[in-house]
Amino acid sequence: MSTLSWREKLLEHRFVTPFLPNYLKPLDDPTLVNEQTKEFVYEAEEFISDLAALSELPRLNKTFKRSIHGYSYKIKIKAKKIHLEMIDTQKSSSTIKKRLFITMFRRHIKQEGGIGKVADSTIYYQKNGRTSVRNVKRHPAFLSLFYHIHRLDLSISGEDIPDTAVLLEQHDSSKPQPLPEGEDQLALLKNHLADVQTRFASLDPSIEATLYQIKEAVDSYEEEFHLLDVEERHRLKRMILHDIPSTLQTYLSLSSEKQKESLPKIIQSFKNMHSFLLSQSRDLEKTRMDRMNHLLTLNDLRYKQSDNKGTSTSEMMRKHQKQFTDDM
Repeated sequence: MSTLSWREKLLEHRFVTPFLPNYLKPLDDPTLVNEQTKEFVYEAEEFISDLAALSELPRLNKTFKRSIHGYSYKIKIKAKKIHLEMIDTQKSSSTIKKRLFITMFRRHIKQEGGIGKVADSTIYYQKNGRTSVRNVKRHPAFLSLFYHIHRLDLSISGEDIPDTAVLLEQHDSSKPQPLPEGEDQLALLKNHLADVQTRFASLDPSIEATLYQIKEAVDSYEEEFHLLDVEERHRLKRMILHDIPSTLQTYLSLSSEKQKESLPKIIQSFKNMHSFLLSQSRDLEKTRMDRMNHLLTLNDLRYKQSDNKGTSTSEMMRKHQKQFTDDM
């Protein structure tokens, strides 16, 4: 996407913009780039990234959906194209409701700048009672989505998946590097949570106490983290990397009066997170116990000796033969 075709270069000129149809006019509305939009994009990135990691499952000619915090996502994977639909529903906290459509060709069908050619990148949003339509192909707030779709395309094709951070850096942009997998991922999450504890330790003793409880619950995942499925890992990552720091940062920006008013709600929110982690940890412990019981049963079947303990097969055969002879 770093190389512009002659047509795109022409469309980049401001004198051409007024004559373009609305769906080709580049998005240029600063009010749309807010915290809600960032979260809107972040959740989509997580969804696409999770699908890219499911290399062992068939994904071609299938549709995948996810709904979270009032955001609805749909990804349709075809042999020639990948379609992404993002909807900011009425249940979300966004003041400006959005609906975004991105369609990209599979790279082996038609490519541009090393990734699949973009066939559609249209956003509809409601503002001041009006619905506007614009193009987000080169908008910095949405640029990462195209590279996440590219990574998904590579994953479906069985190719090596580069980090999104590397892709964005190659195209004069920047994004945090995706988390590693497995135990390394848990270690990174724990380090991030410890950093959050340090940064916000002076806010309030009750906040510090609940954060410590959350940390202890996360520590209990040490043995079972590999048993978490994609959706469970997504929730854990979102809680530690996004929900907790965003909540605390917003709380920090409030006036003293508003902080005092919001504190009980924040404590309750963190307690809910702690309860969720404990519940998930208990489920994992049950899974481990079920697995242990299964292994013990298998061991009994394989290695438990019969009443002829210590008797070899040849000795049993001789005794059997002797008994048979004596009976005759």
